[in-house]
Amino acid sequence: MRQTLGWTEKDEDGKKIEVEAFRERNHWTFTRRSHRTEEWEAVPSPPVSYWEQLLDLLNRKYQRRRCAWKDVEEVQAFLDEALKKEPGV
Repeated sequence: MRQTLGWTEKDEDGKKIEVEAFRERNHWTFTRRSHRTEEWEAVPSPPVSYWEQLLDLLNRKYQRRRCAWKDVEEVQAFLDEALKKEPGV
């Protein structure tokens, strides 16, 4: 089953960026775009902030019984790995 979650954030220049994370099987893929008319751009190595935002969304979905706890645990593990890899965090 494919599960898609999305949010908006601002870049360094203050422009709005749309970010989507979708899951197919056990693989999460992140995409982003800065304007509705632009194509979605894949994010090959998502920053820690993307994993944190995704974990927050999944925690809120879990509280409403809209996702499984194993999904939350899986993303927490990915976040832990991203924190180990990212320098200065």
